[in-house]
Amino acid sequence: MQTRKVQKWFSKREVASRYGVHPRSIERWVESGKFPAGTQLPNKRWYWTDLEIEAHERGLVGGGVAA
Repeated sequence: MQTRKVQKWFSKREVASRYGVHPRSIERWVESGKFPAGTQLPNKRWYWTDLEIEAHERGLVGGGVAA
């Protein structure tokens, strides 16, 4: 089994654009546990990896709770 490495980091704005919502919605989803927490980098901004986002989306397709 191969382990995939992170290919891209997405900013809150990029994640919001991916789902067609306002960046504040991403914050609310994280606060309510409907979206992965992401990683806060030293610049104080939050980012998500492609692996985190894809795993979350697979969970939604596999019967997870929709955000």
